[in-house]
Amino acid sequence: MNNLNFHWSVDGAEHGIEMARVEGTRGGSFVFGEEQATRAIAIPQFFMGTVPVSQALWTQVMGADSNRSRFRGELRPVEHVSWHDITGADGFLRRINAGPIAVEMARQVGGAGVGFRLPSETEWEYAARGGPRWADGFQFSGSNDIEAVAWYERNSGGPREPGFWERRPRSNHRLGTETHDVALKAPNQLGIYDMSGNVWEWCQDCFAGDTSVAPTDGTPFVGDGPERVLRGGCHHNWAIHCTVSKRYGIAAEHRDECVGFRLALSVRQIA
Repeated sequence: MNNLNFHWSVDGAEHGIEMARVEGTRGGSFVFGEEQATRAIAIPQFFMGTVPVSQALWTQVMGADSNRSRFRGELRPVEHVSWHDITGADGFLRRINAGPIAVEMARQVGGAGVGFRLPSETEWEYAARGGPRWADGFQFSGSNDIEAVAWYERNSGGPREPGFWERRPRSNHRLGTETHDVALKAPNQLGIYDMSGNVWEWCQDCFAGDTSVAPTDGTPFVGDGPERVLRGGCHHNWAIHCTVSKRYGIAAEHRDECVGFRLALSVRQIA
């Protein structure tokens, strides 16, 4: 089955959403986590957005006045969106699943039922590592060279005079950075962009410091804590925060200019 696509036009500008097919582990597993905290996870096939949700897609689904992003641009990732803004009763997921994008993608898979959702944390890491090519072992999504694949603190701001990075206060690593249009850096092995850097991405899971509680079947961890999982790092982070294994938990109601999200999609009876 090929990638799924939907296109629309606003004021003469063409926009689109593409969902990449992520082949599952086919009865095997991949190694989730790092160092001593690894876990074998089996992942069924699913689809993952090739880019973070852009401001163009957010406003197409939620309306022109709904964009709270600090760094404006139709092709920049949407930010200042909480986990509840996405998953709530009148949130992004409910609206996109009730609209023409879901209808068209269902048509492309032969009329099967489709459902947009947030990825589980294990799905997110599997896709970031390259899906079936997870054993390539890249530190960042698609490369060991962060400059090739990610917007992070050293390349996300304006021009700097020589010696800036050595002189700056280490406590002020946000200084001057901002988001960038999606898909400007190189993709990973699946043709998925920006899984390292640009914006942190919400996952469905409740955050737990102990990764041994992660379900081994690719489903999200359902707990009773107030925090949800963020993955991928962002434009003001150091490289270490943008690795494929870095985990972070934050309150589900949190919003700021560093937090966005990426869509996953399930299809019943994928051939």
